[in-house]
Amino acid sequence: MRSANHGRAGHRSARVPSGAPDLARRALLVGDAPGPVLLPPWSLAPDAFDRACTRCGKCVEACPTHVLKLAAGTVQVDFADGECTFCGECVASCPEPAFDVAARAAGARPWTVVARIDATCLARLGVECQSCGDACEAHAIRFRPRPNGAVPEPRVDGGHCTGCGACVRVCPASAIDVRPRHVDPVSA
Repeated sequence: MRSANHGRAGHRSARVPSGAPDLARRALLVGDAPGPVLLPPWSLAPDAFDRACTRCGKCVEACPTHVLKLAAGTVQVDFADGECTFCGECVASCPEPAFDVAARAAGARPWTVVARIDATCLARLGVECQSCGDACEAHAIRFRPRPNGAVPEPRVDGGHCTGCGACVRVCPASAIDVRPRHVDPVSA
């Protein structure tokens, strides 16, 4: 039976163990709040994933590209070391019902996230750079010409972006993150 979330991974703030300092809250108060936690592909909705996941780390060990980490009390995706190839090893290795196995088997999208390029992008600041576009196998990042011969500006096509994170690691300005699709489906 297929679950209601159809394989859409959620985002949530990481759970803080009792007695531990809430670093996310502290960061928010000093103006350096991190983005939402990106759960693994094909994970259940955040609350269901949180209840089902025992933090055993089997999915982290199984991930061939090492993008899954156990951090802040949960399994999360971190594109600092690589990209997600959607191989499904995390789903196959999990002994708990934390993933939507039926959605993966049916070929459903692994999650509903998209890359977002912020204002610190070198190309947007007038410096020639197309690292993200070169790394994007889905060709979701394209560079549109600007008037007067200015450096072309990157644009993410939300319809083509898989949320794999290949663009995140290669960005020399750390100007790219991966967020839920409804936040910013196309970077303008």
